[in-house]
Amino acid sequence: MLAGCTPAPLEETTAPTTASATPPAAAAPPLAEPVVTALPPAPPPIGRPLDASRYATGGTVCDLLTDTQAVEFGLQSSGNPYNASDGSLLTCSRNGFGTERDVEYNLWPDSDVFAAQFGDRRRQGGDDAYLVDVAGQPAVVNGSDPKPACLVTVGLAERQGIEVLASDGKDHACALAVAVAEQMVRNITG
Repeated sequence: MLAGCTPAPLEETTAPTTASATPPAAAAPPLAEPVVTALPPAPPPIGRPLDASRYATGGTVCDLLTDTQAVEFGLQSSGNPYNASDGSLLTCSRNGFGTERDVEYNLWPDSDVFAAQFGDRRRQGGDDAYLVDVAGQPAVVNGSDPKPACLVTVGLAERQGIEVLASDGKDHACALAVAVAEQMVRNITG
């Protein structure tokens, strides 16, 4: 999916820092870098299972991030949904027309996409991935800023997860992907 996204070498945990990106819109919040932990050999348990099944149709998958929230992140307000032909995932693309940002997210309604990050090291580009907390849910980040593209995979439940693929012309793609994923988790918890 992503080539060349590798995080900086990690200690056990690094302190959060605030990215110095200037938001593309006046209303866009600053993007912070999350506290990161080295990726363990096995997935951590999902302590708070969430159910995102209400978003599991082509007509609702883009609602994981509202139009207003998309604009606040400097993205296109209306999303473009599409589904895998076998129903395994639902996708929404929000391109930031007139900006240097794009976000595409996949909802996996019946697949453990989060645990898959731990089994196939090639999927995330080798050993260059790390664990973060995304609004109370465990997530794997594949990449680190400054990078133009980044992938975040969030565990929602044992067989449900979200992938957020972000690109940012200002090389803050991981901060953007994590911030979008956090907003989605908050929307699911309602």
